[in-house]
Amino acid sequence: MALFAIFQTTFFLTLLSLRTYQSEVLAERLPLTPVSLKVSTNSTRQSLHLQWTVHNLPYHQELKMVFQIQISRIETSNVIWVGNYSTTVKWNQVLHWSWESELPLECATHFVRIKSVVDDAKFPEPNFWSNWSSWEEVSVQDSTGQDILFVFPKDKLVEEGTNVTICYVSRNIQNNVSCYLEGKQIHGEQLDPHVTAFNLNSVPFIRNKGTNIYCEASQGNVSEGMKGIVLFVSKVLEEPKDFSCETEDFKTLHCTWDPGTDTALGWSKQPSQSYTLFESFSGEKKLCTHKNWCNWQITQDSQETYNFTLIAENYLRKRSVNILFNLTHRGETRVVTAHRGH
Repeated sequence: MALFAIFQTTFFLTLLSLRTYQSEVLAERLPLTPVSLKVSTNSTRQSLHLQWTVHNLPYHQELKMVFQIQISRIETSNVIWVGNYSTTVKWNQVLHWSWESELPLECATHFVRIKSVVDDAKFPEPNFWSNWSSWEEVSVQDSTGQDILFVFPKDKLVEEGTNVTICYVSRNIQNNVSCYLEGKQIHGEQLDPHVTAFNLNSVPFIRNKGTNIYCEASQGNVSEGMKGIVLFVSKVLEEPKDFSCETEDFKTLHCTWDPGTDTALGWSKQPSQSYTLFESFSGEKKLCTHKNWCNWQITQDSQETYNFTLIAENYLRKRSVNILFNLTHRGETRVVTAHRGH
């Protein structure tokens, strides 16, 4: 009976090893095709968000894989972007990836497809690319309404000097459409009979209430309608200058700096930049209520040296500078590093 039990155990382990081997061979031989591809949109960020799973991945196994993604615009043959995404994939895992479009998504229909290949040291070369998934069509125009003319993007926020792409969509191809930036006519590229795109290079700051862009549709001398947008162009957030701290009573540190240009924009599109003090030795931080100074309470413990990072931040960018302050040298500060944020 004992001999039979040993034989049965050995047989079971051999069978388990065989199944594991067959599973690995299956993964090596069969392309692991991406399936259940779904694409959603974020119009504020002008981005496509992809999610998918992998077919034929062995149970409870992890593999390093490369996914190649193609994005087309207007029609599937017009491929505008190709790129690879590498990651480790688990069994039954839902994968995610995002892509940001320079052209507002409302301007044109997009198509997405994906294929994959195993890129794992557990499997010898060569490995083969899977078939492409089916094209997934993404159209935002259906939700824009039935007006005869649209201009996109709506209320976009950018920094001064940024390149921006806008477009108009005309429902009636018989209309003649003219577009203007602050009253000066601009000319663009026709993407299809209904859509024309405009590339605005290094947009300037004009006013804190935004830059006006509008398009007018007409037939002959008769106006068919006008639509416009406000492009919010912010001054570039500056790195704080002359950052220093001092104390007179060894109870409070008084830190000051020059904030530079205020990046606030009108209609609460972007408030003034905020400032935060972070002290690395204690791990504590404080949101400052003023734009050019902040007080820090000195603790009653033995801490003598403070390593401060002053962080300036708005919706578009972060900037930071550092100083090292020693209580034993009253009023003295020393700049250690200056980090430029994005």
